[in-house]
Amino acid sequence: MNGLAWTAEERRETELCRICCESAAVTVSSYPTGNGTRLKLVSERSGAAVLLDATVLDALCHLTPERAADLVRERTEGAGPAEGDATAVGVAP
Repeated sequence: MNGLAWTAEERRETELCRICCESAAVTVSSYPTGNGTRLKLVSERSGAAVLLDATVLDALCHLTPERAADLVRERTEGAGPAEGDATAVGVAP
């Protein structure tokens, strides 16, 4: 990196892997930004993409299997917030 400006070579996204199962496939890449490297996830089915920083990844490490299943269910079945979420009782998060 030259000061705060990325050169084209340094800004290059690097595909790391492809994770798939019977119902989804996601491409995982390392993506440099001005604020550090992010993990870029792209859904092959929908084309939706997200950049995740280390803080978000650390938070994901603390999900219980039950909460992870709730997140998947919310996305795939359109379910509302899980019981106990602040939004489930009308309180702003």
